[in-house]
Amino acid sequence: MALQGVILSWSGVVAEDEGLHLEAINRLLVEENLRPWDPNQKELYRLQYLGQPDRERLLSLWGNQGRVLNPKQLADLLERKALYYQQALEAQARLPLIPRLVETLEKLERLRLSVGLVCGQSAAEVNSVLRRCHLEPYFPVVVTGDEGDPLLSPGHLHRLLLQRMGVQAAECLSIEATYPGIRAARSVGIPVLAMATLFPLHMLQRRANWVVDGYNQIEWDRLQNWFATGQDRPPVLAEREGNVSS
Repeated sequence: MALQGVILSWSGVVAEDEGLHLEAINRLLVEENLRPWDPNQKELYRLQYLGQPDRERLLSLWGNQGRVLNPKQLADLLERKALYYQQALEAQARLPLIPRLVETLEKLERLRLSVGLVCGQSAAEVNSVLRRCHLEPYFPVVVTGDEGDPLLSPGHLHRLLLQRMGVQAAECLSIEATYPGIRAARSVGIPVLAMATLFPLHMLQRRANWVVDGYNQIEWDRLQNWFATGQDRPPVLAEREGNVSS
């Protein structure tokens, strides 16, 4: 089956902006008279919350401090968080894009592959970055956390994106950089290429089909050949297909 489409996740694949998200979330916690996340506990935050859709992340953070959010309260927090993120973004002199992202998007365009973007944050946050970086034309199909639901399966956003892209899971590649993103893509049967931009490469090898340090290591010709024939697997990629733990 030929490769027809590529999904790009947000955190660590398009942008390295988790610091801005945490800044916005901590502002919310303080406003709600809750304890903000300790900046010295970056590793713990990364393991527990990095890559989670905002709806799940806020419910968990508030729940860990004994607060139960009803739908109206959650919607209000999400709206304020999107505003605070955009304010933090505007204060940045340089946008935190992943190196060689634009070159990769241009490559996918030349290969005539369908491209989709999946992000657990709000559309307002995503669009603010895409507009400022002039990336909107590269992402004709976008699914954001606004369409998520903590009660739905982890792969809900990826499944929705596949439907809108018009491709099957087995003919699509999902590029991920977080544990939740990898689990979500694999739960709907999408082969995963993980990028070691947020976690060390060795921590991703048993979770994804392939792992690379960055876009410069991806050999698209050989990936296409693998999708078409199942042969000539890219030796530059640390493949763990058939031996992947969740």
